[in-house]
Amino acid sequence: MRRRWLGLLVGVVVTSLSVLTMSGLAVGVLVGQFTDRAALPCDQVPGTPQPFEGDRHIAYESAPHDPYRSNPPTSGPHSPRVVIPGIYRKPIVEELQVHVLEHGHVILQYGPDLPASEIDRLERLGRKHPRDVVVAPYPALGRGIAMTGWQRLQRLDKVDDQAVEQFITKVAGRYDHQWRNGATSCTTP
Repeated sequence: MRRRWLGLLVGVVVTSLSVLTMSGLAVGVLVGQFTDRAALPCDQVPGTPQPFEGDRHIAYESAPHDPYRSNPPTSGPHSPRVVIPGIYRKPIVEELQVHVLEHGHVILQYGPDLPASEIDRLERLGRKHPRDVVVAPYPALGRGIAMTGWQRLQRLDKVDDQAVEQFITKVAGRYDHQWRNGATSCTTP
């Protein structure tokens, strides 16, 4: 009898904790949903607008598709898989890059000529925004740094903390499978 009551008590406690946890998560999502700020006007968004190249999934990373028109890509055919924000020490294939952008994240990529001290600075800036930023090498860049968001590109010769920070805070989240909070591609039709 005592064992039965103990089992019942444990069941009630676990269920209660589960309900409280899920309720807390739901409130967090709703609060975030209603506190999003309005999109910036196009002239205040860093970088250069890029043409829309589509948003279709391809079967796998190296499946044939039209070449991307920007380097690195800012939209277009992409993998159904996605990488999570973080610091990567190996290049990320372009089809995965585009999918990261489709989810509203920003990618900070650097060419092979960037000194280790500059890479460290770029990674430090990326770590300040763990939910929004991917940092990775990109040999096809040739030199310098490229910052990309969905249909947005900005190039730098070296790390400029203020420019990187502005790009992250003003571009991340503008697009997440669609333009959000009044944001647009800022391209003329």
